[in-house]
Amino acid sequence: MYPLAALLHERLDCTVSGILLPGHGSHPRFLNRTAWTDWFNTVQDEIQYLHSSHDRVDVVGLSMGGLLAIYAGVHIPYLQSIITINAPIISRFRLIVLAHLLQWVFPHFPKPKQTRAYLQGKDRFAYKVYPLKALSSMLKLRELVKGEIAQLTTPILIIQAQQDESVDPRSLEWLSQHIIKAPQDVMRLERSEHISTMGPELEIIADRVITFLQAHE
Repeated sequence: MYPLAALLHERLDCTVSGILLPGHGSHPRFLNRTAWTDWFNTVQDEIQYLHSSHDRVDVVGLSMGGLLAIYAGVHIPYLQSIITINAPIISRFRLIVLAHLLQWVFPHFPKPKQTRAYLQGKDRFAYKVYPLKALSSMLKLRELVKGEIAQLTTPILIIQAQQDESVDPRSLEWLSQHIIKAPQDVMRLERSEHISTMGPELEIIADRVITFLQAHE
């Protein structure tokens, strides 16, 4: 998220807070000891901290963070807007379907070799495996988001990469169709993959996010 955060900070002269969620940035076994509630509580604490000293708070989330952003928009009424990027409403991975069962057999599942090579090539820290208990918890969060999305009233920008190797691009259409109360805008990225914030359309994303934020002042 840092490349996008740096652009927003530079161009809007705004405070940007990038939080490390519990279990992330360490070892897969630590991520397996956490659940979506731990991740959301960290997000909520940071939002409340920022709200105590700033006139407005907006939330931007990538991938699972996009689900957390939507959930925050439903449950925290004073957010000005939310931006979700490649939220995994519909996944490309068959493993997702079996995660609830496999978590009791294996602690994690290796990522494909091409995925690991891709992540290393991007010079980005990432686990080489899918921690299955954490993945199963993410699926619980996804079902909550899908069940509550109709309650969302906070303005939302939905961004989806069309070359996403992890999330089915139809996720954008699903969200757009089920958001019935909130002002919404959508953006399709034609050349980006899942980690779009480190891809070829970063500048385009930043410009669109800035336009969206300014439109909802």
